[in-house]
Amino acid sequence: MLLAVWLLARRLGVLALVEPERLGEAIRHARELPWAAPAFVLVYALVASLGLPGTPLTLAGGAIFGVAAGTGLNWLGATIGAIGAFVLARALGGDALRSLLGKRAAALDTIAGDGAFASLVRLRLIPVVPFNALNFGAGLAGVRPGAYIGSTALGIIPGTAVYTYFAGSLLAGVDGARQAAFTQVAIAGALLVALSFVPTLARRVGWVAASLLLAVSAAVPASPLRGQSSALAVARAPVTADHSAFDALLKQHVTGGLVDYAAILRDERFPAYLRVLDRTDPSALDATERLAFWINTYNAFTIELINSRGEHGSIRNINKWFGIPLKSPWAEPVVRAGGRVLTLDDVEQRIIRVQFRDPRVHAALVCAAMGCPPLRSEAFVGARLDEQLDDQMTRFLSQRAKNRVDVGTGVVHGSPIFTWYRDDFGGTLAGVGAFWARYLPAGPEHDLLASGRFTWVDTDYDWSLNLRR
Repeated sequence: MLLAVWLLARRLGVLALVEPERLGEAIRHARELPWAAPAFVLVYALVASLGLPGTPLTLAGGAIFGVAAGTGLNWLGATIGAIGAFVLARALGGDALRSLLGKRAAALDTIAGDGAFASLVRLRLIPVVPFNALNFGAGLAGVRPGAYIGSTALGIIPGTAVYTYFAGSLLAGVDGARQAAFTQVAIAGALLVALSFVPTLARRVGWVAASLLLAVSAAVPASPLRGQSSALAVARAPVTADHSAFDALLKQHVTGGLVDYAAILRDERFPAYLRVLDRTDPSALDATERLAFWINTYNAFTIELINSRGEHGSIRNINKWFGIPLKSPWAEPVVRAGGRVLTLDDVEQRIIRVQFRDPRVHAALVCAAMGCPPLRSEAFVGARLDEQLDDQMTRFLSQRAKNRVDVGTGVVHGSPIFTWYRDDFGGTLAGVGAFWARYLPAGPEHDLLASGRFTWVDTDYDWSLNLRR
């Protein structure tokens, strides 16, 4: 198709327009056509719908209509074309693609779930992600139309504005203002490079703030710093996750660390809260809010795992066949949080332990077993997280069946949790003792633990379900 277009353009003399003198004249002639704007949008929409390269049209829009009008027309044509490609992909259907991908088809769920809007905005903001591939991919993945259209309309604004500005700068060179054109092209190039750093910027200040910042700067590319102060003010605004529904559930259905799983299964607030976790972008939260988010995520989806499998005895019974464990329950991809599909191991081992390095989390993460720390009757929240973690560790250490100190014999009886995760407490049992001593008043038990001169004995770990009967 491209070869045919090239041969036709050569035959009609269109290729001769690349000469600077003739190109400038052709652009000025195009500006005088009364129907140029609607025709341009129609052509752009058709080209994008069919998956043909749209960058030449984006540059043409900037050259013909200028930065302001060109940005608007390019944006309109690209958005309509993206919708057309999406509809076309939906009409073709994604069943064949999913069959071809096999197990890898689960990756499509990353941009097709409740977090689709945020995921697509991120991809639209990165200039190296192919525009047409994303249009068809989103349609085949089954993204909801509302999320797709909204994310596309928002996400393509910065890139469209920068490319349009780039084209206007080139035209300035064609018209003779070469020094000004060189400066403007340099600015456009710098903005394109800046777009590539959007993911890093967004992880620091949040995706919403980063999107607003780029939209403001791209809207006035000739003065890229204009409006930055107000955008940064938005970036600094505190962002919190809403755990109120989970807090109410825990207060009502958890007593003394024991869980009424059946009641939670019947409570409509629980699936609604799980959807909140999936829609929340943890990268937009500060450190304490983010840790609270992941602790609540772990505990909530542990409950969901128990209820989804109808388990009443022990979490370790999940995935057992004739008493043989075929797959760890913590390796099941049951967690949907922050627009991602994760396992409980991912949340604990690869996010919480790696990113936060706070040993107190081991008293807050509850694996649905009696040997675990007691599940708290309230959700963790960033504003009170430090207080909650200290209180949770105090409660766990006060459970004498799991943790106790025998000063007379110099023996410390502790939960296996401390030996499993001793690396988080300094790497030694003496480090565990020093940590434990922080939660005891001055006295013989405190002194023995702080000295490190004790014998450690693991207490029995009860894997039966922490079920409220």
